Amino acid sequence: MCGFAVSISRNGHVNRERLGAALKALHHRGPDAHGRTYVALAGQAGSDGAEIGLAHTRLSILDLDARSNQPFRLGCHTLVYNGEIYNYRHLARGMPLATSGDTEVLLRLLLRDGIEALNVANGMWAFCWLDEENQRLIAGRDRYGKKPLFYAVDGDAIHLASEPQALAALLGKPLAMRADGVDHFIADGWLFPDPFGATHLAGLREVPPGQALVLDIRNWTVELREAFPLPVDAWSGSGALTDEALAEVMRDAVRSRLVSDRKVGLFLSGGIDSTLILSILAAEGLTENVVCITGDAGRTDDARYAKACIDQLGISALAVPLPYDALGFEQFLAICRTQAKPFPMIGNILGMHALYKAVADHDIRVVLDGTGADEIFAGYWHRYFAAALRDAKAAGDDDWIRTVSPTMPNSYRHLHAANAWMPTREFPGLDDLAMLRPDARRAITGTAPQDPLQDHMGTLSEALLVDATAGRMQEWLWQNDRNAMASSVENRSPFLDYRLAAWATTPYHRKFGGPWNKRELRGLFDRFVPLPTAQRRDKQGFRWAFDHFFRANLEPLLALIHGSAAARCYVDPGAFADAVRSGRVGLDSRLLHRLTVIGGLEATGCRMEA
Repeated sequence: MCGFAVSISRNGHVNRERLGAALKALHHRGPDAHGRTYVALAGQAGSDGAEIGLAHTRLSILDLDARSNQPFRLGCHTLVYNGEIYNYRHLARGMPLATSGDTEVLLRLLLRDGIEALNVANGMWAFCWLDEENQRLIAGRDRYGKKPLFYAVDGDAIHLASEPQALAALLGKPLAMRADGVDHFIADGWLFPDPFGATHLAGLREVPPGQALVLDIRNWTVELREAFPLPVDAWSGSGALTDEALAEVMRDAVRSRLVSDRKVGLFLSGGIDSTLILSILAAEGLTENVVCITGDAGRTDDARYAKACIDQLGISALAVPLPYDALGFEQFLAICRTQAKPFPMIGNILGMHALYKAVADHDIRVVLDGTGADEIFAGYWHRYFAAALRDAKAAGDDDWIRTVSPTMPNSYRHLHAANAWMPTREFPGLDDLAMLRPDARRAITGTAPQDPLQDHMGTLSEALLVDATAGRMQEWLWQNDRNAMASSVENRSPFLDYRLAAWATTPYHRKFGGPWNKRELRGLFDRFVPLPTAQRRDKQGFRWAFDHFFRANLEPLLALIHGSAAARCYVDPGAFADAVRSGRVGLDSRLLHRLTVIGGLEATGCRMEA
């Protein structure tokens, strides 16, 4: 797990100082080794030729020896790479290797079979492969886009990097948030990805999940192409999508993600997903290979379920206390600096930042988690049950409808009563709207919802795959990657094993039944080790009490809003601060939270676009 920056100058030299600044901006992604390589390519008649600078920061996970440092060269080919190929040992059979990690294997695969070789690779990746002989650079990103890859075209230069801050260093100018992106965030509290690669930052694009950017350096043309599709149309294993096949893939997905020359941890949240990983580890006799990590912001059911599982198995765990008042003003600014993108003020972002830091302090550099299970196996009632209900109605399955509707979790029954199954926009409340400047109010209320499920009328399978590849999961991946890598920790997600994508296509009655969601996953506990969480109906999620944070830091947070050029486009900062102090705008105000985040981003380097 690492970071890289690449700069290509069509005519002339790469700016060494800027590439060095980009490398420094990525230090947290790879503190174990830094490297730079410069390659000059011959030009056509009358041309000076191109120069390419490749820089890499390494977090050593496999083959800790310096022989696997990057940029990694074989002949006239150079690779910089961020990620892990979990089945690299299988793919390496017959290769003449000088190292014992996956970097050399990846480059040799590319040389032998091209980027199509990665369609049998099980892992996560973002890479740049320079082929000097053909004067071509290929930059690829994994199927789900778990690892980030950004690029910018700047006249006769093209730059690529693992994070926006490194691209800003290569461009020699600060990050700037696009005004329309800020409008969408103020309206919805989220910024979902653009399917064509645009970002909320002016001039910066990202390679979409599963795609590759191909740069023909000689002719100076850039092409994006589909490269690593999810195999969702049919199960490519032993046959049907049976529970037996699911158990086998899950077992292998967990085992393969233990490959590491560093200590491995498991975030045990008390929910179905992470507990199933623990169940598999216990069945395989591998609990001693992993450090269980629990983090709790108060006395919650999540913590109690996690403790019950640990006690049943008789294993030890690392408990990380996350008290509600632990987040201070400087820590909040650090999160803003890390994210470089507007985010909702929820525990999955604000609490996880501290949790990863605590993990790193214990020298745990690899952590497993349950990311992806909700999207593949239908974990969100409010996002997916509407589509399941439509599927059942289309099938005439009245028995299933009668069984599931009365027994669903209490917290969702109001949706059933209102027949409001679509995800609802997290729009500012009426009091918030009243505080907006008139032109800002018109802009906010006129925004179209970005959530791809907002008006979704397709099947459950379609809803799951849309959310995984272009919806809510993409936001989780951005936030989790930044929080983990801020502390130099690699995050691995067994549920994002590409072979599991096919289970997004199984029918509604295998996902929901009676009071249960994620029925397929719950059924696996009996095949491994039954644990208390298997019968849990409604997970709380990572709770975070925002009111503690605002009460403890109110004046500096209001000062952030007052000093924000973007915030002043939406509210009169003095009048807004007075309304907050007087209680007319409550500490639970969505507008307060969103303007605070925008102010924090500006204060840490993301200004508003001029």
